Amino acid sequence: MNIREDTENMEEQRSLLARSRKKEEYLVMVCCVFNFFADSIEAITPGIITQSVSCELELSPAEETVLSVVLYASLLVSSIGITFISEWFRRRTLLLFSSYSAVIVTVLCASVPNLVTLILSRILLGLTVAINFIIASVYATEMIQDRGRYILAMSLCNTALSAAGGWIGILSYLILERVGWRVFILLTSLPFFFPQLVMLQFFLHDPIDVFKDSVDNHTNFDSTGVDKTTISCTENNTSSLEGMNNLTDGTTIEETPSKATEDVYLFILRLGIVYSLQGFVGYGAIILLPQFTKAHNLTYNVASPCGRLHGSQFLFFTVTFGVCHAVGRLMSYLLQDRVLTLKQLFFVYVIAFVASVMMVGFSNSLTALVVCECFVQFYNAYHGSVIFVVGHSLDYVGAENITKSAAAISIGSYSGTLLGTFISATMRYETVLIINTVVAALNFPVLAWMYMGNIKIYY
Repeated sequence: MNIREDTENMEEQRSLLARSRKKEEYLVMVCCVFNFFADSIEAITPGIITQSVSCELELSPAEETVLSVVLYASLLVSSIGITFISEWFRRRTLLLFSSYSAVIVTVLCASVPNLVTLILSRILLGLTVAINFIIASVYATEMIQDRGRYILAMSLCNTALSAAGGWIGILSYLILERVGWRVFILLTSLPFFFPQLVMLQFFLHDPIDVFKDSVDNHTNFDSTGVDKTTISCTENNTSSLEGMNNLTDGTTIEETPSKATEDVYLFILRLGIVYSLQGFVGYGAIILLPQFTKAHNLTYNVASPCGRLHGSQFLFFTVTFGVCHAVGRLMSYLLQDRVLTLKQLFFVYVIAFVASVMMVGFSNSLTALVVCECFVQFYNAYHGSVIFVVGHSLDYVGAENITKSAAAISIGSYSGTLLGTFISATMRYETVLIINTVVAALNFPVLAWMYMGNIKIYY
């Protein structure tokens, strides 16, 4: 009788723990969506407000170039550095630090009096946002054990990145010219940092605490309530694997199995290269399109101070980077297995490449450029979302390499964006469009190279 009662109590405990883990996974998902949305706003906003800042502060072309690239340079440096410092701190601690820092620096960016202080504040912002973005994706990967919810979480986070562009474009159309760029900075991202801070501060745990809880209960449940025979642990928060054996009382601990080291590092290298092209093409909507619109306004004497974006022109940004990007990411999730063959991706790639070529041919038409850019951004988001999900999968890189893989995505993306931004700020837009087309042409061969390795892309 006692044995039956003990068994029933254990089953009830397992059921309660499984339900608790399921709720926490959904909460992690919501937290990371807010995180990605806010971080994306911080990375995209300079493309919208730099022209207003330049007009107000009367910047020279060289000064405007520095202002345009400094944030992405800072994001790149921070993405490289995080691969080292992530070993020293817990995930949740880093997320709280970077999120609070981002809030403080955002307020600083809105209150700076001159160009020098604005540049310094953007450098600080880049340092905090990159840490926030990388660690948030790793945190979600380590906390969400259920495969279906993991794919949904990564897809929603990717969609949030794109939706941020739509949010900025609509908000610019509604209030930027009324409230000015300083107040605009505060209104765009700050409201979305606070929900994730509340969740992290009061409701969510660190992966190591979840791991210890599983060890204390002599089992490790996935989010469906299945009792695993081994306890998986993650890289950073469980780096001293041997020390954890003291907690198990005979329970076996095994690291999440990873592929051979050379295969994993080759995959991470390919991941960085693919995302560098992603970043270069993606900057077209963030930086190139606003700059081309400014050139169009100055050429045709459109009534606008300093030729900057105004009125309905902000909606171009909403359509290209917001709507088309978000649709591409959502489709990659909704269609899943049906979109992951090289042949099917090639069809979308051809459309995007033709659109890039047409951008060169119609370089004097703002409307044609916007339409073509929509196709380019759709493709960019479509296959980028697929690779993003795989790049954060423990099945591919293993727990010990998950931070390196996440950092490779950021390093590639920000290096491509930095290069594209610098080129667009220093060359004639006709030349930039040609370079953009060449880079777009490289997208598919590099993606095919990624497929040809031992890495099988799947959802």
